[in-house]
Amino acid sequence: MAGAGPLGVESSHTRGFPQEYGSMLVTPELNARNRREALIAAGVAALAAAWLGWLFPVLWLLVGLSPLAYWWVRRRCLQRLTVMRQPFPAAWEAILRTHVAFFRALDETGQARFRQLVQIFLSEVRITGIRTEVDDTIRVLVAASAVIPTFGFHDWAYHRLHEVLIYPDAFDDAYRTTGGKENTILGMVGLHHLSGVMILSKPALLAGFDHPSGHHHVGVHEFAHLVERETHEYGIPPEVPWMAVRQWMRFVAQELAHPSRQRARLNAYAYKNEHEFFAVLAEYFFTSPASLERRDPALYALMRDLFHQDPRALLGLAPRPAGGLGRNAPCPCGSGKKYKHCCLAKAGS
Repeated sequence: MAGAGPLGVESSHTRGFPQEYGSMLVTPELNARNRREALIAAGVAALAAAWLGWLFPVLWLLVGLSPLAYWWVRRRCLQRLTVMRQPFPAAWEAILRTHVAFFRALDETGQARFRQLVQIFLSEVRITGIRTEVDDTIRVLVAASAVIPTFGFHDWAYHRLHEVLIYPDAFDDAYRTTGGKENTILGMVGLHHLSGVMILSKPALLAGFDHPSGHHHVGVHEFAHLVERETHEYGIPPEVPWMAVRQWMRFVAQELAHPSRQRARLNAYAYKNEHEFFAVLAEYFFTSPASLERRDPALYALMRDLFHQDPRALLGLAPRPAGGLGRNAPCPCGSGKKYKHCCLAKAGS
């Protein structure tokens, strides 16, 4: 039986590069293909109804299912087309330009694509506050966290995720925020009864975007975990070379078994297991790409192949944030404290 590798990819599943994602963005080509598939489904439904009606005349009524079959195949595509045609809210634009360096660094075409991905994500995934308020800033930053790791993939969608829960602070293994020392978890992709759910600490989410010089980004970290799970079920994206996946699997196995000098430069949590290693490296790759490349050019090149992106080159062109959050600014969580004494301190603890 094939086992899951460090990317969560089953080797027997990925050799054929199955393309079963369903891209989030609807291109003219994808729309035309979906329309053809809907017409075929409607035709098959009509033929099946006619054959059954010939055997059992009362079943001629099933011919009416043909339009339903057409709509069923088209529904997601049409919903996304509708969302993509909607104007992007000015408030969301301001949030992206203030908090998201990745977005600011993109050219106009890239920014337009980023906006549409944010719109589609927020139209399909619920963002729910648990004992805390969820405003546009939180919603847009969750969506940006989802878009950044997958921006290099043009044939991608999150199949597993249905809801993101926003907690007022760190939490424990029982999902409680009691303020005790056991509250050390800043984010989690749910399992079992929480399958399809992600949990994020609100202060940590904000700090990941507003303290870009660090190596912590809970949003990118948790969505990297979700990328890994998606690849396990649906196969690796077509843009990712299979040789890069094999190289990554060998590298992680060797690094975890015999840590190199790189260990002293990474968050120790990366060495918990191969899955955390991938997620922690994703944080470094997207928050401090120049630093990662200086430390280990080969590792950076490998991450670049896996994510099909080059954030070092991109962020090197990023303008300074307009009105970015300073250490002495009021904390955006509404506590009344300075940012450095509230969310920033919690994220760094």
